[in-house]
Amino acid sequence: MPARQRGSTVRRGKAWGARFYDETGARRFQGGFDTKSEAREWLDSRVGDVEALRRGDVAALRRRDMPTLAELAEEFTAQHVAEASSIAALKYRLRYAVEGPKLNGEAGWRDVRIDRLNPTEIGAWRKALPARSAFGIHKALRQVLHYAVRAKLLDENPASLVPNPEPKRTEVQTFMLPELDAVAAELPRPFKALPVFAALTGLRPCEWIALERADVDRRAGVVTVRRTVVDGVVKPYGKTSRSLRAVPLPARAAEALDEHLPRLDTRVLFPGARGRPLALSPFRHRDWSPALRAAGLEHRSLYAMRHTYASLSIAAGVSLFELSRLMGTSPGMIDKTYGHMLPDALDRARSALDTFITTAAEAAEEGTR
Repeated sequence: MPARQRGSTVRRGKAWGARFYDETGARRFQGGFDTKSEAREWLDSRVGDVEALRRGDVAALRRRDMPTLAELAEEFTAQHVAEASSIAALKYRLRYAVEGPKLNGEAGWRDVRIDRLNPTEIGAWRKALPARSAFGIHKALRQVLHYAVRAKLLDENPASLVPNPEPKRTEVQTFMLPELDAVAAELPRPFKALPVFAALTGLRPCEWIALERADVDRRAGVVTVRRTVVDGVVKPYGKTSRSLRAVPLPARAAEALDEHLPRLDTRVLFPGARGRPLALSPFRHRDWSPALRAAGLEHRSLYAMRHTYASLSIAAGVSLFELSRLMGTSPGMIDKTYGHMLPDALDRARSALDTFITTAAEAAEEGTR
């Protein structure tokens, strides 16, 4: 048998068939084609697969049993490296692709081979998704199909051919300083220092619940973020190296801590009932939301305290670059989230540049005298 083959097309009655040797050398026949051209097109593709299998091409081996979308999603999430909460969110979003926009098993692609997905159908599916969640759901589908491209199951990601515009930015929720005091007055004594402290240090909830008393240096006026709590487990700092940082401890936040009575049975600054880091979900339901209602304030998430820090810092003249370092995130994310808060940015930048140029020119002139 020659090293390479072309196979042959044969006519059987009114139909056409294709003859070839498979990767094991066994002779095969495939019939049922209406025309000779259809038989030859199929045969050329099949012969190419046989040659790839003989070479041990892993991609060709996998393409013999092309997975369905449900199978690929399960394979991808099983090997994806991320926090358990991130993987859980990814699995939930992928349900919309598998079960359909209404999660009812209709208009989904559970049993559809991934090479049968096309941009037209994905576009119609994207349009039917819940408006507030569509961006993240479509992004999850792109992510899993991009994995198929990397695994050489697909030559192109069909979901990437469908636009996925980001949702319009919504105004972030913040507190006024008197509102923080009002909430503090309604919280149980172990948490009365929390609103002012969190709002004036800018820590994420997962960071301030992991703080220990030793992380607060009153003399230096610094709070060091060394760890975070993810799914109830204490871990070294957050997703990126930026999360490991030191932030200023303003005098007002230090005063709030002066009134905070530490527990001797734990090193945690704001501990839960058993001295462990506070569980956020019960705290929101049992303490935070009732305190907001009792203070006569509209509901705001715990993250509003971090937004308050950003708002106050920008108003005080802290640059977005400096703020990104203090908040432990990228300058791009800070600009995207808080850039619209920057008051009179163009005027201040122009004034600062004019002052610098004038000062430099005066210094140069003075030096020539």
